Amino acid sequence: MGHLLSDFVLVRVRSLILALSLTLSIATVGSVLAASSAGKLTESGSIVPVKRSALPRHMRLSPLAEQASAGYSLLAASKGGASLQKIRRKQGGSPGDFSESIVPVCGQAADFNTFGCWNLTGGEALADIPLPGQLTTLPQYFDGSWFVGTSRGFFIRLEANGPYLTPSFGIDSELFHGPDARSTMKALSRRNASVTSSEEQSFVARFQGSWQWYATANAEFIGAPQFGNKQVFVLTANQSLNSYDLENGKLNWSVRIAPEAQLRLATASLLLTEKGLLVGTSDGNLILVDATAGQVKWRHSVVTGAADRFAAIAAPPLLVGNSIIISNAESVTQRLNLDTKAIEWSFPVGSVAQPRYDEGFVFVAGSDGAVHKLDVRTGERAWRSDKLSNNVLVSVYLQKMHNVAFVADSVGQISVLQMAGNEAGRFVGATAPSSLGPVIGDFFAGRSELNEICLSYKTPGVNCWSWVPESKKQLIQ
Repeated sequence: MGHLLSDFVLVRVRSLILALSLTLSIATVGSVLAASSAGKLTESGSIVPVKRSALPRHMRLSPLAEQASAGYSLLAASKGGASLQKIRRKQGGSPGDFSESIVPVCGQAADFNTFGCWNLTGGEALADIPLPGQLTTLPQYFDGSWFVGTSRGFFIRLEANGPYLTPSFGIDSELFHGPDARSTMKALSRRNASVTSSEEQSFVARFQGSWQWYATANAEFIGAPQFGNKQVFVLTANQSLNSYDLENGKLNWSVRIAPEAQLRLATASLLLTEKGLLVGTSDGNLILVDATAGQVKWRHSVVTGAADRFAAIAAPPLLVGNSIIISNAESVTQRLNLDTKAIEWSFPVGSVAQPRYDEGFVFVAGSDGAVHKLDVRTGERAWRSDKLSNNVLVSVYLQKMHNVAFVADSVGQISVLQMAGNEAGRFVGATAPSSLGPVIGDFFAGRSELNEICLSYKTPGVNCWSWVPESKKQLIQ
């Protein structure tokens, strides 16, 4: 693996995903695309920090373990990203001689212990940050900083003081690469121990200048952190939910989510609400935790078809009024009232993708490989699509402007469905499986002027597409 890592470079990959505008037949799709499709799915951007020769072969994604892995994040427009920004750089002339527009996207770099940011429009590197371990949480930008968790049990607040709200770091961070990496991580992880020497204390203190703060745990951090009440909440793989002070990183509280089960958490199911933190576990429980004190307020078991089987809750629930829509990975989707704890309805299909809501309906990417549109009040099905894939469906994205729903499976094949109207649920387009390997994370919005959607891959890499309607008639159908 070492000789491959030495060859890792940032490349702009064009034409990894084939856009389809004519008749398409896909073995896993169960129906053939009609000749008069409503539009065309075209690749609009791609960032792959490895050579194509180093890309992994296709492999089926575990519906649970990979949900907890890291992905990529695009800065929100309100925070300075996800919209084109002018930058200036010297290219054979004065700094004012050249300008271009960029959109920063940040996530796992090619080196295992590195956090990177790139320009989505051109692919060039904007930042390269050595980390103590591999990135294992979805990177989040909040309150002027990036928050990242790693495989070596570090949770770090990186100040976004680099160009275009990218993080920067002190020179000591270079020690995370090379022969001193292990001893550096060891010294930092025991910073609070009384046996730490004054020399080690001085060494550790230098990192306070490199990072705003960091916290440590005895397992990797996973999922997507949540922010509220001057706290940041994050899960660890050894079944803990931790709360840290947003300003100084002090541990406010830690609660074991499932102490009776010897399971490692493999879930991104964490959601902060006004009633507390909702956490889905690997043993099929939904737990409400008081955000101030860290106390478990109540627990709900999402039923399975077989009482002796675990059916994990892998995705965050969907909050709708005073209720949530929650799925286990295999057999059921439920609407649960947060006030009465009553199950308002159950529908017999599970999902590892977060449900999506639109105008009184919920869209569920089912464990049966199809998308189901359910009435949010009654749970009755309005329509079911054809089977889209034999692989796990991992993400759904609704694009109302074009009246289509995008659905991604675990190997990166994207299907497009008509979302409403007379042909609601009809399959209207697709891509081939991705050359970047398994999908991690969820769809995220790219450049608004392109109506762009993007996906993260375990490669690592990120790819984006735009849906181009055939005519204005489809736009307003």
